[in-house]
Amino acid sequence: MIQYEKFTFAELHAMSGSDLEQYAERGEAFRRDLSRGVIHNLSYPDKWLCDMEHGCEFGGGAPVNIRLTLKAQMSVTLCLVSSSDDVPFWQMSLPFNGGASVAWLYCAETFDPEHIVYTLQRIEGLVSAGITTPERLAFALRQSGGVV
Repeated sequence: MIQYEKFTFAELHAMSGSDLEQYAERGEAFRRDLSRGVIHNLSYPDKWLCDMEHGCEFGGGAPVNIRLTLKAQMSVTLCLVSSSDDVPFWQMSLPFNGGASVAWLYCAETFDPEHIVYTLQRIEGLVSAGITTPERLAFALRQSGGVV
């Protein structure tokens, strides 16, 4: 059985972008530990699929890079990235228009799972109401003040 470092919410919440970068620079296994810690502490709803970046397949611009895809509407994928040396904010976005545009759903200096899960639930509600494409979701969220 492979053991990995488990992070508490308090540890993740307290880590700066520089702290996250320094930890991730120790190697891919350490970077995966960070991602697993975020996923564990996120406790996202069962209606979502979660995939974490293992190398640089999502762009590799941050120590933690996670994709959350709504099972009921597979075209709805959110990108959650941690802060880093370059960008001191945790961010979650909804790509639309084939990835040419994004709606920024979350931006905070620290990891805040409650706010992230609230955003996931809000998107679930909009999809249940018939707003099913990323483009329409981005528009509805902008109209309602649901984007940063």
